[in-house]
Amino acid sequence: MAIEPGSVLPFSREEHLSRQDRLRARLREQGFDAMLVFAQESLFWLTGYDTGGYVYFQCAVVTADADPIVLLTRRPDLYQARQTSTIEDIRIWWDAEDANPARDLKAILDELGLGGKRIAVELNTHGLTGWNLWRLQKTLGDWCTLDDDNHLIRKLRLIKSPAELVYVRKAAEILDRSLEDIIAAARPGITDAHLKAVYLASTLERGADMPPNAPLFNSGFKAVYGRGVSGPRTIEPQDQILVEYPVAYRRYNVKTEWMILFGKVADAQRKMYDVSRRTLERMTEIARPGTTLGEIFDVHAQGLDEGGYKAHRYGATGYSVGCTFAPTSMDVPPMIYSGNPTRCEPGMTLFYHVMMGDADTGYAMGVGHTLLVTDGAPEVLTALPDDLTIIT
Repeated sequence: MAIEPGSVLPFSREEHLSRQDRLRARLREQGFDAMLVFAQESLFWLTGYDTGGYVYFQCAVVTADADPIVLLTRRPDLYQARQTSTIEDIRIWWDAEDANPARDLKAILDELGLGGKRIAVELNTHGLTGWNLWRLQKTLGDWCTLDDDNHLIRKLRLIKSPAELVYVRKAAEILDRSLEDIIAAARPGITDAHLKAVYLASTLERGADMPPNAPLFNSGFKAVYGRGVSGPRTIEPQDQILVEYPVAYRRYNVKTEWMILFGKVADAQRKMYDVSRRTLERMTEIARPGTTLGEIFDVHAQGLDEGGYKAHRYGATGYSVGCTFAPTSMDVPPMIYSGNPTRCEPGMTLFYHVMMGDADTGYAMGVGHTLLVTDGAPEVLTALPDDLTIIT
């Protein structure tokens, strides 16, 4: 079945073109003649282009004027670049022992008359490895002026459009059902890996994408870790499992964090939950237009410090979420840390979590949800159970 070029867009063509116009206006405001776009989420947002090929060398050239966007990519990405995006000018670099796609990119820039011009480079992305940046700098030298883009597109993406929020809410709906399924499946005698399988089946069967990063299902002594680790572990009658994972729908992510306990709950761990849940509620209450992310962190720090957990809290307590590709669901910056001057604005989607582990006692705790900043009180997008989950 033949599919027309640009016929599989995630948003309307008009919305994508409007985003491109906004980017070009910012480039002109900041004195750039063009931008080299390496982040896959930027390409998806700008043009609809959807691929995993960004892990090699892939770059779109966006000029500050009305020149068509030019994409340089590998041959396996050609057809989906045509069909999933608004990009019409697609160039291919070919794999070879002496291949240097930076040379192919320079030829495109020369064709566009960008020699001697000032060009922004999207640096904070997994789509531009250190090796590829080195090749780019060595190839271009002083032929033009390369400069840091300072998260230009990421800042434009921070406020979600109504069309984007449709995807975000769908992801949240899938996530809520998946957490219910995970809790229903949790019991002693199974492995924590089995619950990961429940998570994947529950989300994928409801239409979610594969997650951009592995979930965190840390049980027993591993629950105090701040990251996921390899190797399954069998859940015991007296146990704990810390759960944190993303759900993506059309590449738009929401996240949750929750604690499931098994057997008799120690008073010390119940207190950890009470302090964490109360702190999360206070952080949520102030997520209104004008509040800085630094102020939200300060509420987090105050809640845990007053509860006696200063030694166990982290240096950040959440971040922006939205359209991201592997290897992460964290759409950062911005992160929520002390002194961050970024102000909440309607349309921002943020993941808050209050997470701590006490290596001395072995107890862990984590609660977190995704919210939408509105004109008034925030809208909590991903629900948590009303009280601590205890399975006896």
